[in-house]
Amino acid sequence: MLRTSFSWLLLPLLAFVVAACCGSVACDDRERNADTLFFEFAPSVTREAIETVYIVRTLIPKLDAVPAPTVPKPVRDTARLISTAVDSSTNRRLAIGNNTPFVATANRKLNAYTYEIYTLKSPTDTAKALRFTVSNILLQGGFNDEDGCCTYYKNTKKIIDLYNGTQRVANIDLNKISRASLQP
Repeated sequence: MLRTSFSWLLLPLLAFVVAACCGSVACDDRERNADTLFFEFAPSVTREAIETVYIVRTLIPKLDAVPAPTVPKPVRDTARLISTAVDSSTNRRLAIGNNTPFVATANRKLNAYTYEIYTLKSPTDTAKALRFTVSNILLQGGFNDEDGCCTYYKNTKKIIDLYNGTQRVANIDLNKISRASLQP
């Protein structure tokens, strides 16, 4: 009887020791930007041209999920990025992630949307000066146990199509290049 009680006490103690070992390891947040898409405006684009950048996220509902007579309208969200006087290069590099610059909704990842990145000719003009469309986003990945205590999500495929209004570049692999160039 004493032996059985001792065994029951030893099991939680052993579990605590193993958990304490892993609990003392600081897990960094290397998965935070695993699926993030990075963009950079070409050097030919002036700072004034990208002083205010708009990013529009569009969700087009699947037609097979709704009854035939109704056609769902696309759902759009817009984010406006403004450079500051202190750092006028703020908008030179852009990132679109699962939680930036938009809040995640309905457990959708960023590949459920298409994105439009654009600037206006002037603050009072609504005509678009620069316009880029990011579509056909393909994300794949899985979990990787690198050190025994921390499990990380690792992106294995990050491919996009980029259209600048005149030319479409398909299958840009953002795991091979760190940023897609926004070239007018």
